Amino acid sequence: VEKHPLPADAFLRVHGAAPLAAALAAQWPPLLAGLHRLHFDAGRVILTLALGDAEALLPRLVARVDAIYLDGFAPGKNPAMWSPAVLAAVARLARPGATAATWSVAAPVRAGLAAAGFHVTTRAGFAAKREMLVGRLPGAYVEPARERHAVVIGAGLAGTSVAERLASRGWRVTVLEREPGAARGASGNPAGVVQPVLNLADAPNARLARAAFLYAVRRFRALPGLAWGERGVLRLARDTAQQERFGAILERVGAPYDYARLVHAAEAAACAGRAVSGAGVWFPQGAWVSPPSLCTAWLDAHAGRIETRFVHAVSARELDALRADALVVDATGAGLDAALPVAQVRGQVTFLPAADSRRLDIAVTGDGYVAPMPGGGHCAGASFGHDDLDLAPRAAEHGENLSRVARMLPGFVAGVDAASLDGRAGLRITTPDRVPAFGLLAPGRAIATGLGARGLVWSPLCAEALASHLEDEPLPLDVDLARAIDPQRFTGGDQ
Repeated sequence: VEKHPLPADAFLRVHGAAPLAAALAAQWPPLLAGLHRLHFDAGRVILTLALGDAEALLPRLVARVDAIYLDGFAPGKNPAMWSPAVLAAVARLARPGATAATWSVAAPVRAGLAAAGFHVTTRAGFAAKREMLVGRLPGAYVEPARERHAVVIGAGLAGTSVAERLASRGWRVTVLEREPGAARGASGNPAGVVQPVLNLADAPNARLARAAFLYAVRRFRALPGLAWGERGVLRLARDTAQQERFGAILERVGAPYDYARLVHAAEAAACAGRAVSGAGVWFPQGAWVSPPSLCTAWLDAHAGRIETRFVHAVSARELDALRADALVVDATGAGLDAALPVAQVRGQVTFLPAADSRRLDIAVTGDGYVAPMPGGGHCAGASFGHDDLDLAPRAAEHGENLSRVARMLPGFVAGVDAASLDGRAGLRITTPDRVPAFGLLAPGRAIATGLGARGLVWSPLCAEALASHLEDEPLPLDVDLARAIDPQRFTGGDQ
């Protein structure tokens, strides 16, 4: 927990000679308030940074910890560090038998730890410190027995991300998919965009998207075989009023330049390398990603731990049998048996063949989006059709997608005939509050759904949160965001 974190370049100037400093700096996040999860040593070391004031953040963390280190600020220099509220929040996060340590031996520190429930003793210090304080909570933590076999039903972004996160923790995972391969449904578009959500109210979906966006990009950088391009994303404003709103949003969240910045029309054109409709927001860490490539990379990430069974439709009888000896994760989208109020929204994308007149290496978004495809050309979209389950591509919707692109990128689709284009349609699964539902429904039953049009952004962090919960690890989300993705918010169960 750190209120005043150093930027990455300053961190390297101060600590560059220390072992592993470069590895830490390479993943150092933009300095946005909130939680940031980083993985090291092939996932064997997980660091969660909580940036902000300890008194505000500690009560919002979801964790049960074994050991606590309290930096040794003298009470006279930083009394807030040792306030009863902070120390009570620390004790709340600790497991029975947890230890605490600090090199401060001031009487108020000793008294504060004792009041929080720690049995405090003095031990020999180190270096120039003659003494240090150590504390231990009463009791002992007993590791609970946990299910270590999961059956994930569905091999789209939701299912493969959950399978990978569980396999990273040593689980044996079986993925069942009715189609002949992964990413054959809504996750089958050749390219999608990774960017955060912008809304002035800073609603849960925007707060979740900030953390999820940065987490996803860090995970993608470490994933072999992924087809993607981290060249930035340009979000264009439709008019001056929207650009002013974007500015107010970035100011409200304290966005640093390495996360997002406003760009005027000329800057936006420079980012895109071609004419654009006007001003917008530049996300330097934004990216385009191939969802099928990502699903395949997730399934291949942990050799021997993930078994796939394609062309496998799950019956109700088989579902009951599976639950007898495994955790069953329903990642089918609409759900096999979960009574969640999800909706299916048809979305069609359009494939633009490569052409010298359509050079664009970044993803551009606004009323629609256009992104490079791995094999050349661009993917543009997307339509939204409620209560429409027909997946046959329509020339009229190709025309609508072309119109969206034309409004963002003047001349980009000049002379293109909608009737001559290919594309595909899929069914996105949305929830009423536009936030995913990842979590337990009952013992032995979990669900991963509600990714909507932002599966590339949501799925990595939501899957990490589910795996962390199942392993009784600290969550990568604060308590409010953990509740926001809990599927039991719809069922009335305990959260």
